[in-house]
Amino acid sequence: MAVDAVAFDFGGVVIRTPFEMAPGLEDRLDLPRGSIDVAGPFDPDADPLWQRFRAGEFTELEYWHRQADRHAEMIGAGPDRLRSFIDALFDAPREEVIRPGAWELRRTLRSLGLRVGVLTNDLGRFHDPAWIERMQVLDRFDPFVDLSNTGILKPDPRGYLRLLARIELPAHRVLFVDDQPVNIAGAEKVGMQTVHFNVLDRPASIARVLRTVGP
Repeated sequence: MAVDAVAFDFGGVVIRTPFEMAPGLEDRLDLPRGSIDVAGPFDPDADPLWQRFRAGEFTELEYWHRQADRHAEMIGAGPDRLRSFIDALFDAPREEVIRPGAWELRRTLRSLGLRVGVLTNDLGRFHDPAWIERMQVLDRFDPFVDLSNTGILKPDPRGYLRLLARIELPAHRVLFVDDQPVNIAGAEKVGMQTVHFNVLDRPASIARVLRTVGP
C-alpha cells in the first residue's frame, strides 16, 4: 500500500541510541570499557533491567531512570539524575550523534516527494534546548511531534493521533518507523503502516523502509 508520509522515532532512528554513546562517555571520563554498563538490545543477557523492560515490567522511561540512578555517582550527576545521565551520554559532536544512514534516508524520502516527520516521547525530557539547537533537527522534519510534556507517551494511541492530526493524512497513508516493538504495535493499532528499525541491522532496516514506500 502506497504512503504519502513517513514518521521516524527520534532516539534510535534519527540519532544513535544511548547504548551506542556509552563508550564515548567512558572515554571522556577516562573510565575502563564497560563501566557504563548499559547494553540493551546489543547484549540483553548482560542487562537485567532491559530484560525486565522488554517483559513489560516497566516503561522505557523507567528503564532510563533506573540506569541513571545506577550511574549517578560515577558521572557526578546533578539533582535531575536522568537529565544528567542523558546529557553526559550525548555530550558529543553532532556527527557522532546523528545516525548517518537515517539522515541519508530522510533525504531520499524527501526526494521521492514524501513528507518526513518525527514522533518522539523524549526530546524535551532528555535534552536541553541548547543541545537540540546544536543538533539542527527541528526544522528538518515536518512535523516534529515531541510528546515529552503532554502526559502522553507511545504506545498510547493518542500520541499517534496527534501526529496524524499534524500531518493531515489518514493513518494508512503514513509509515511509522521505530526501534521499539511496543511502539510499532501501538502504531499498527491506529492503522499506520510500520517498519521496525532494528538497531542491530541498520542497513536492512533502511532497506525495508525503501521497499515499503516503493519506487
